[in-house]
Amino acid sequence: MEERKYSFRLQNIVKKYGISYALENVSLHVFEGEVIGLIGANGAGKTTTLQTITGMIPSKKGSITFNGTDITKVPGHKIVPMGMAHVPEGRRVFAQLSVLDNLKLGAYTRNDQKEIQESLQMVYRHFPRLEERKNQMAGTLSGGEQQMLAMGRALMSKPSIVLMDEPSMGLSPIFVNEIFDIIRVVSEG
Repeated sequence: MEERKYSFRLQNIVKKYGISYALENVSLHVFEGEVIGLIGANGAGKTTTLQTITGMIPSKKGSITFNGTDITKVPGHKIVPMGMAHVPEGRRVFAQLSVLDNLKLGAYTRNDQKEIQESLQMVYRHFPRLEERKNQMAGTLSGGEQQMLAMGRALMSKPSIVLMDEPSMGLSPIFVNEIFDIIRVVSEG
């Protein structure tokens, strides 16, 4: 039997806010090719877990390994070029920039213009509405379209893994189904 390769591992992560634990000895192992979900009530630590993995907030204790490299103390802007992308809760698009400019910002760590154009075309294949609205200001998009933009922006970094925080929050049932269909297609390559 072939040994499965880890994409990332969290080992005994601890994060405190003042005297309260947001995360206490959290361990998680994700293998290449897996699609997993964290489930829990508001305040259970799901967002904090993702922000800790992606280097947005530091952990108090524990370790994080991504593709065999210890990233426990690596800041987020250095994790992105390593192949990890994060779609934050609430989409957080750059409202005053066009859809196209938002997507280009997702490729800020890359230099090969031909590959960036290929990634842009791939994003447009997955999210045709974004191509239709490429010159529109991102802040004028619907919630579902902004979620597509946030996902497309993450894909522009050419990640080996994408972490999404509440990808269906505030969306209509039709958009929820569409977003999860896209997640399935993207995860299959």
